[in-house]
Amino acid sequence: MRQRGLTIAIAVAVALVLARSAVYLIWEQAGFDSDQAIFGLMAKHLVEGRAFPMFIYGDSYLLAVQSWLAAPLFAIFGPSVAVLKIPVVAINAVTAALLVWILHRDAKLSPPMALLAAMFFAFAAPVMAKLLVETGGGNPEPFLYVLILWMLRDRPLAFGLVFGLGFIHREFTLYGVTAIVAISVLADRRLNTDRLKAVALAGIGYLVVAQAVRAAFLFSTPFGPGTTIDATRVSFGSSELAGRICFAPETIVPAMLGLFGNYLGFPFGATSERLVTFGVRSVLPASATFWPVLGVVFGMALTRVIWLSIRNRRPLWAGPAAVGTFLLLVGLQSGVVYALTRCGRLEPDTLRYALLMLYIGVGIATLYFIYETERPLRLAMAGAIVAWTVITAVAHGRLLDEYLNREPGGPHRALATYLADRGIKYARSDYWTAYTTTFFANETVLVDAIDTMRIRVYQKEVAAHDDEAVNVQREPCRDGTGEEAVAGTFWLCRRNRLIPDP
Repeated sequence: MRQRGLTIAIAVAVALVLARSAVYLIWEQAGFDSDQAIFGLMAKHLVEGRAFPMFIYGDSYLLAVQSWLAAPLFAIFGPSVAVLKIPVVAINAVTAALLVWILHRDAKLSPPMALLAAMFFAFAAPVMAKLLVETGGGNPEPFLYVLILWMLRDRPLAFGLVFGLGFIHREFTLYGVTAIVAISVLADRRLNTDRLKAVALAGIGYLVVAQAVRAAFLFSTPFGPGTTIDATRVSFGSSELAGRICFAPETIVPAMLGLFGNYLGFPFGATSERLVTFGVRSVLPASATFWPVLGVVFGMALTRVIWLSIRNRRPLWAGPAAVGTFLLLVGLQSGVVYALTRCGRLEPDTLRYALLMLYIGVGIATLYFIYETERPLRLAMAGAIVAWTVITAVAHGRLLDEYLNREPGGPHRALATYLADRGIKYARSDYWTAYTTTFFANETVLVDAIDTMRIRVYQKEVAAHDDEAVNVQREPCRDGTGEEAVAGTFWLCRRNRLIPDP
């Protein structure tokens, strides 16, 4: 009976993932941009045998895992946004299923309680749902990597191999390692031969993956078809990320206040912000803010857990509680590191760097269901999660209703169709227009990005056909000529420069 209950809980978790991903899977314009289009183009080039991408074109970080997974599907069904996102949605579903299973096995939660604790991920709010099915930033994979690391914590060689893949893919996987190390040290501070051997084996596993990736990178095409490593200045590793870190001691306190005072509500859909701010194509107004209430619930629950842990002498890092503490530490690291490395600038459009904060809610709920024995209080927490689920369902329902009855247009698809129908094969535009349009046109139209170049062959082809190329811009042509390709959005200018002369 218990096994049947677990199967049902896992099935419900997977169904919820599919439900919260539906809008972004069915309607391509709902949440698709050039970063994601690059991975689609990489998959297309793989299928055609024109390129061998190891990382996102133009950089030496963000492994092209999503392109590799999409390539076989492109070979069968052809390139499309939906096909590109299918593997990403599958990763979400596997993560939700594995999360419920781990909470049942390791936290000793009943299947219904395991499902409730996992609800914050399984039925993520619309903003998080959008970010978790993006193909451009390795967003959902760290959620899965850290769970696999937890499962392999007693198998150091396999642990190192998974960490190597996860860290090189997306560096946030490191939070899983540091959380496991912290729990291990708290449980037993002794340094012995077995521990040193485990560290060595994990290090070997990591180095094997790192060297394999390094070797493959030497044969890759870093800027698309026809490019080689020798022809670029791209270096292997995550060195580019260093330039994106900003740390200032005087911003620590304001950053922490901003993180826990408001920003932490974003991943739970509890802080008011219009969906369009996060790249969702929607005209829906901002939803109500209920983070103060949810934040108080989390704070009171965690305080209660700590008190019960001390009173009953049941450490948070031992027994069934360890996995809940692990998830909590992963989530806290995600938020705190993000806040400390942004010089206090906590912005909605960089939420993708702190997505693992979602595990804070899962960790707190898990710990509460483990420690709390008072039935009314357990029911109160369950009721709070159910209430959050209802609010989230309403938000998803509003977005679905908008797309069913007032479907927002897709200007990039319209632009690609406009150019193709008029036989225009070459164009120049900004980054966020160029690669999305080229992907939608299935490369029958090549749009070169004038600001951030990621595919060199487009630049060469457009330059070679300069007399045919048009400029696509987001404002009318300065001399009053040109064509309005997409009403109120894109104009084609044949003589105007895209960037005004100084």
